Amino acid sequence: MRCGCPHCEAYMIQSETEHMACVCPECGYRCNACLGTNTVITREMLSQLKDTDWFQPNFESPVSDEDDMD
Repeated sequence: MRCGCPHCEAYMIQSETEHMACVCPECGYRCNACLGTNTVITREMLSQLKDTDWFQPNFESPVSDEDDMD
C-alpha cells in the first residue's frame, strides 16, 4: 500500500522498525493508519456489532441546507 502524507502529500514509505508505521521522506511525519495495527476484533465483538443501529435515516429532511432556505 502506498499512502500520501496528509501534511505535504509526498508518498510515504513503510518502516518496519519495532513501531511499524509509514514515514514521510519529505517532512518525517509518521502514521500507522493504513497498517491496521491494533484493530483486530474478536468474533464475539463482531457479533455484537451486527445489530448496531449506526444511524437513523431521516427521509423527511432537506437534501442540503440550501433546500431548507425556501
